[in-house]
Amino acid sequence: MRLTGRSGTLCVMILFVGVYVLALPEAAQAADPQWRPTYDLAMRWVNFIILVAVIVKYAREPIKDFLKLQKSDIVDKIGELEAEKAKIVSQIKEVKQKGAESRTHFQELKARLIAQGETRKQQIVEQARQQSKIMLEETRRKMENRITQSKAGLQMELLDMAIDQAKAKLPDIMTAGDAQQLLDDYMRGLHA
Repeated sequence: MRLTGRSGTLCVMILFVGVYVLALPEAAQAADPQWRPTYDLAMRWVNFIILVAVIVKYAREPIKDFLKLQKSDIVDKIGELEAEKAKIVSQIKEVKQKGAESRTHFQELKARLIAQGETRKQQIVEQARQQSKIMLEETRRKMENRITQSKAGLQMELLDMAIDQAKAKLPDIMTAGDAQQLLDDYMRGLHA
């Protein structure tokens, strides 16, 4: 495998630093003790660069495959969530439509009930008028009957009073001949 460009330069630098650090650890120890933190920092970077190189060399394809798999899983999950969202949105639309239909049905029902109530009210008023007419007519008949009964009772009382007065006055006015003549008239009326 041939390295070109930046990756080739980077690999050469890593190789150079690695050889220098690994081949000359005694020089690092023999040097000034103030150089130790710089050496540790350089070794950390070398280890990091080696780790990155190993990951790039051996784990690039598995990581790519993993990321592609994750991407497809995420795309599938997003698709499922979009489908669920669309389903929920359609359910919300259905609920809103049913709510509108329910309000319309309620308004129609309310209007129908009001119309039926008005019709029933008119029927009740008409029945009340008819019943009042019937009651007035019945009261008028009762009054006429009472008047007729009162008249008949008054006539009977007047007749009784007249008979009583006649009984009181007739014996003084009527003679035996008058009584005989009345009896004869009465008998002739029966035979006729």
